Amino acid sequence: MVSLFWCSVLLFSLPVTESMKKDESCSSQPTEEVWRNTGQNVVLWCNIKPHCSTEGEHYEWFSFRERSHHRLNLQSHPLKYSLEGASLHIKSLHTNDSGIYHCAAGELGEPAQGKQYVALGTTLVVRGTSKVMVKIILLWLSFVLLAIYSLALLTLIIKKVNNSSFSVLCIFMIHQKSYKQD
Repeated sequence: MVSLFWCSVLLFSLPVTESMKKDESCSSQPTEEVWRNTGQNVVLWCNIKPHCSTEGEHYEWFSFRERSHHRLNLQSHPLKYSLEGASLHIKSLHTNDSGIYHCAAGELGEPAQGKQYVALGTTLVVRGTSKVMVKIILLWLSFVLLAIYSLALLTLIIKKVNNSSFSVLCIFMIHQKSYKQD
């Protein structure tokens, strides 16, 4: 289901990006995947070429996630999101922050007044904390220790049974010899 979503997003964006001429592209953004763990911070880069930028330019970011897409409201979440130039800083990542992030640039005012540019997008993948991995490792370690304990206990029981059998056998043989001598 997840791969179907990502494929549809990519197939939707390919005709748009292919139709753009190389010299018309004013925005650039790394298109590779960025991997982080929960709790970490990330900077998603966005560059507007100097010949395209204007004085009244502002930047916005859009997030496309598995079940939603929206414009990031940077003013209402200042502790989570911040801009440095056109680049987006995201703090204290959660797994639900995973998605494709697109930066957009445009002139302040009405949309029809100036040009707007939207970059191709950077995929952010946020993995769960290492605490989950620690729990899995501890679970396997417990299993291994339990197996070793069980084998040691089984070895002691077998040894005890063999020693008892040997002792019983020795007593029986000694009793046999003494019976024969009498």
